Amino acid sequence: VYEKIDLTLLNRLLRLIVDHNIADYITAKNNVNINFKDMNHINSFGLIRGLQFASFVFQYYGLILDLLVLGLTRATELAGPPNLPNDFLTFTDVETETRHPIRLFCRYIDRFWIVFRFEKEEARDLVQRYLTENPDPNNENIVGYNNKTCWPRDCRMR
Repeated sequence: VYEKIDLTLLNRLLRLIVDHNIADYITAKNNVNINFKDMNHINSFGLIRGLQFASFVFQYYGLILDLLVLGLTRATELAGPPNLPNDFLTFTDVETETRHPIRLFCRYIDRFWIVFRFEKEEARDLVQRYLTENPDPNNENIVGYNNKTCWPRDCRMR
């Protein structure tokens, strides 16, 4: 993620939370010429690791990504109110938990894990929409798929 951060967008995002002079300073530190022996590189895209504010910028950019993936309402439901945040893997009440299909969310650096819970008709509709976008009339995805007899006997379900 940090190699692909656009510095112009980053500058605009940083200006939302810090002074514009500090935001310009942080982005200008990443927009530099890097010289080593006879090699020269102009970095105009992405973060340089090890600079002064790199960890803060990366955590802030990750927070923005979390909010974009979850949406503001579900993010506040997962976190809980500011005066009484939710405990780990808990919600304030059952209604808040079942209101949205996203039940769990985790991001580690640049990988997302999301646990969804769909009702039966929602799952059927989702599968139907996928099959209309990616038709497979002859079940070609199943052809060549190894069945249970190819697994060792002790690995099979009993």
